[in-house]
Amino acid sequence: MNRLKLLLALFVFTGFSALMAQTVAIKGTVTSADDGLPIPSVAVTVRGTTVGTLTDLDGKFTINAPAGTQTLTFQFVGMKAVTENISGRTTIDVVMVTDILGLDEVVVTALGITREKKALGYSVTDLKGDAVANTRETNIVNALQGLAPGVQITKASGAIGSSSQILIRGIKSFGDNQPLWVVDGTPISNSATGADQYGGVDFGNNAADLDPENIESISILKGANAAALYGNRARNGVVLVTTKKGKSGQVRVSLSNSTSIDRVAYLPTYQNMYGQGTGGSEYNWNNQPEFLEEDGELVPNPAYGLTYQEYCENFAFAYVDGIGSGVFDFYDESWGPRLDGGLLLPQFNSPYNEATGTYTPTPWISHPDNTRSFFKTGVTSSTSLSMQGGNDILTGRVGISNVLERGIIPNTDQDRTQINLNTSAKISSKLEADINLNYVLTTNDNLPGQGYDANNIIQSIGGWFGRQVDMTALKENWQTTMPNGMPYNWNSNYHNNPYWTVNKNTTSRKRERVFGNLTLTYQLTDWLNLVGRYGIDYFNEFRKGVIFEGSNESLPGTGGIFEQSNRDNKEVNADLFLNFQKDFGTSLQISGTVGANYRRTDYNYSYIYAPQLTVPNWFDISNV
Repeated sequence: MNRLKLLLALFVFTGFSALMAQTVAIKGTVTSADDGLPIPSVAVTVRGTTVGTLTDLDGKFTINAPAGTQTLTFQFVGMKAVTENISGRTTIDVVMVTDILGLDEVVVTALGITREKKALGYSVTDLKGDAVANTRETNIVNALQGLAPGVQITKASGAIGSSSQILIRGIKSFGDNQPLWVVDGTPISNSATGADQYGGVDFGNNAADLDPENIESISILKGANAAALYGNRARNGVVLVTTKKGKSGQVRVSLSNSTSIDRVAYLPTYQNMYGQGTGGSEYNWNNQPEFLEEDGELVPNPAYGLTYQEYCENFAFAYVDGIGSGVFDFYDESWGPRLDGGLLLPQFNSPYNEATGTYTPTPWISHPDNTRSFFKTGVTSSTSLSMQGGNDILTGRVGISNVLERGIIPNTDQDRTQINLNTSAKISSKLEADINLNYVLTTNDNLPGQGYDANNIIQSIGGWFGRQVDMTALKENWQTTMPNGMPYNWNSNYHNNPYWTVNKNTTSRKRERVFGNLTLTYQLTDWLNLVGRYGIDYFNEFRKGVIFEGSNESLPGTGGIFEQSNRDNKEVNADLFLNFQKDFGTSLQISGTVGANYRRTDYNYSYIYAPQLTVPNWFDISNV
């Protein structure tokens, strides 16, 4: 009977292995019929099964289809679904075309020109302002996530004020792949500066200054044909933003508020078996030889014959000053003694004996939530008030928005106030003037550090952190001084107390920005008009970062460190266009634009770095 069971088991296992092996690897590339560019994130599925995959940034895919599969389907938002018969092929390349639904819609194209979708020879994605505002994102780039086909949004981090990147149909070249942003016909800056892999602060991307509540529509121009009128700056596509305007015959007042809270959702899975230090496992202790070989001679091993308690005190971990005077007290890895509660070891928060200059051993136990307990609940509150109205001669809209953000990292914040004005006036039967103006004030008392740097909290407590460290002790004593004269900390060799970092070593910022334009339109005939536009994008930004004396980066005696910079940027665009659109019957229309553009950019930058101060912690240039 047992032999029969064994044979049946072998038969089932063999059959299962054969079934698993009967798959066919099919690969290929998905591109757009509009411009031939690859399409990322296309859903590729085996019809009739749950087997599927997505194309990568280059539009490539590989899928393991069960043997006998006949059909693959390709689906993507804004594109017609494609069905391909496999017919024994292992390489299938697919070209997708734009879905023709909605071709009668009128969209804004380059230079603010409106066209019907069916008259365009390229792809334009049009988004309504309500769809963008309803995402309740404080950064307009994040609001585009999932709303436009072929658009990828990458957020640098979840920290206050962090920047976001937008790619239209993937990466096309080395270097900058960001599209050009144009608001009501005038290009604006979307640059981002600050952090890199070695440290710094992420000051966000400049398009975040746009108020989502003030947006009427967004048109995304994809490919060279769509963006050609903006020249080389638009090689990666264009994001056209049209703001809201007042409407004749109605007066409307709107007030809205949205409040959201943020909590840390995911953290790495930490082990809680071993604490700070190295070589502290019971295996190392139990396998100590009686003698060690040194210079060809056998000498007694001092670790032999010790209890596990004695072994850990002398060879695995013992705190003295957190900079290496103890036993591995400068380590930030957790490969030390086992956290079983039975050990008593000197630790940074153990009672200090001034007479002997030592720390009294205390229970060596884990604190499983020591990283999570550092973070707080973040709050974001957005309030917007607008009024619009007008008559046949004059229409206008004025709005003010305020966004208050308090981050999940303690003492990090951002306040942004946005004021926008949009007015249209019919000066005569042929001449019309449009003015839109935006003012943005952004202030931060503290933005968190980034990169591999002691000022980055996540780098410190998110990875290099002793599992026995009590976060409560760090929070309650961050303003006190250790016996070694340094700020209260678990490890002074590589890290600062995280509460010292967020409350002392701060980075502040103030930025004022004005952008907008004046447009004059003169109607020469019913099919010919002349447009003149003068636009400006100006901002001034002041940044200051301070490091208090006693920090890991500024040892006692240096007085502290600070750096400050000022950026002053102005771009002017002046346009003159002659637009024509002539219908010849119902079947023929000729339209076009002839014009010129003048562009000037002025950029001024100053930077001060002070590595040593005369009066400690007075962060002024006169004190350098």
